[in-house]
Amino acid sequence: MGHPLTLATSRCLLALGLAACALGSAAQTTPAASAAPRASVATVVAGILAYTRWPTEGSALRLCTLGRGPAVDELLSATTDLGSPQRRVAVQALASPAQMRVACDAVYVADSGAAAARETLRALAGQPVLLLGEGADFCSDGGMFCLEPDEGSTRFGANLDAIARSGLRVNPLVLRIARGARS
Repeated sequence: MGHPLTLATSRCLLALGLAACALGSAAQTTPAASAAPRASVATVVAGILAYTRWPTEGSALRLCTLGRGPAVDELLSATTDLGSPQRRVAVQALASPAQMRVACDAVYVADSGAAAARETLRALAGQPVLLLGEGADFCSDGGMFCLEPDEGSTRFGANLDAIARSGLRVNPLVLRIARGARS
């Protein structure tokens, strides 16, 4: 079950750690904190994807986006692959939530309205699809990871119940970082 700590996975873990640190310093910005590197949405999503295991592993993952906004634009135009040499990640925008169940291993839902997010969560509840979305309400409504992009940094939380019901396995280090980010 051990996951060898390669350079790529070390970078992903560092990015997730930076996201957690960004939350801790969000209430108080100092000149030293301002100069620190910031984790982008794409970096945090790539880290979460790298430390998640699906019931059936493939050599590629399909990350779908729903809605519009700066975070979706960043994911769609990521200049580097969000995956690793062992597992590529293809990002695609979906026009309709109906396509998600068949076409996606992970879904990023932009903050495009509570009704659309709830419909997405209802349609995919209990399925082995990683559900990432914007804002704390996304986790409260049943999403797995709720990201809060803010001026060059991204904080995130985790809904352990939703993750457990999905059949996905997320590395405890990611869950610990998310829990620390919410303290």
